[in-house]
Amino acid sequence: MSFFLCGSAILVRKEEIHMKKAVIGILTHPETDDLVHPTNYIGDRYIVSIEKAGGLPVLIPIVDDVDCIQQYIALCDGILVPGGIDVNPLCYNENPSMRIGVTDLAFDTWELHVIKQAEEKRLPILGICRGIQILNVYRGGTLWQDLRDQSSTTFQHVQKEIKRDSVSHKVLIDTHSHLHSLFGSDLMVNSFHHQAVKELGKGLLVSAKATDGTVEAIEAVDYPYMLGVQWHPEAFVFKDDSMMPLFRDFVDACR
Repeated sequence: MSFFLCGSAILVRKEEIHMKKAVIGILTHPETDDLVHPTNYIGDRYIVSIEKAGGLPVLIPIVDDVDCIQQYIALCDGILVPGGIDVNPLCYNENPSMRIGVTDLAFDTWELHVIKQAEEKRLPILGICRGIQILNVYRGGTLWQDLRDQSSTTFQHVQKEIKRDSVSHKVLIDTHSHLHSLFGSDLMVNSFHHQAVKELGKGLLVSAKATDGTVEAIEAVDYPYMLGVQWHPEAFVFKDDSMMPLFRDFVDACR
């Protein structure tokens, strides 16, 4: 068996160890609270959700070397783009609103590049919270920098329930969407965002909305599997299996 060194990580060639599980690359996120000792991290619920769905989770660190990124992508059968900080509006040619949160343009650029590499390999892609937003931006769409700018009838999307696995509101799912085959016409979800999809990116359709009109899910019509949800399905993994159809469907698409 041969190994190759990439940055600080030793990678094993997938075809040489005959993996039976779909390898799911989970993009990591920069720690924003400690700039002295920068850290890549990801919440354990993403990892457990993929494992429980039958996949093999692999964390992809934030590396600058293009060859390293390509080699990580080559190892994977699918990519999960998780939640995180706000997307810098410069990524979709807007100036920052007074209501914008913490951003990291270098991280946005890295994540957009990884998504591009994954799309070129035609890998299934699942986006969660920030993930749906960066997928929309990647496809040329824009975001509401703060949902208070959307409409006077927009309700609270930054959940006030203490537990992350508590539901906050209902989403209505389009009958003709792939998401409908997993959850039916409506679904109660949790909610931890103040940004959302505004102008839809190329080749995407809206597959779910909140009752106030906020986009809650998108999927690609010109790609084998690209789906994004605005809520956090991984938060339910230690509570029940209510969101597991999404993760199982994604992992199955990666096989």
